[in-house]
Order: sequence, then structure tokens, then C-alpha cells
Amino acid sequence: MEKQVRMMEDYGFSEREFNGEKFAARGFLLTDGIDTFYGEMVGDNARREQSQTYDPSLLHTVQGYWKNVERQTQDGRKYWTNNFIISKFR
Repeated sequence: MEKQVRMMEDYGFSEREFNGEKFAARGFLLTDGIDTFYGEMVGDNARREQSQTYDPSLLHTVQGYWKNVERQTQDGRKYWTNNFIISKFR
């Protein structure tokens, strides 16, 4: 999917360890003027773009895909989240 968006917030780069493996991410709050959504660069893409600055006053082109993840609460109830994974941000 490709969209023209405005960046409302840049949450910056973070690296965290989970089960002995390092995960890198950089998150953004984005809007296309109708919908507002959270998008995230992950892995090497996030590492490569960690110091890149984006002007929030400009329209940017974002390419990515939606990933549906099933989760479970501590009491056993299932729920799903939709994550937008960014592959290109210009």
C-alpha cells in the first residue's frame, strides 16, 4: 500500500531484546487527512533510518503493509491488532 501522509509524531528509534534477540523499531503517528494510524519501521530498515529527520509540515509518501497479529490477555481472552509496517518513507 502507498499513501500520502503527514507525520503527526515521530516516536524515535528504539532497540529492545526479547528472548535473546534484538529488535529495532522506529514508530510514527501518521494521518492521510481522514484516518490517523500508527506505523512502524522494523529491523534493518529502522536501523538505517534511525537518524533521518522528517519535516512534519510536508506531505510524505509511505509504503508498507498491514499485519494482523493475534494476541491473548493474561486471563486467556484473544484479541487482534492491526500493525502498519513501513517499508519506505519519503
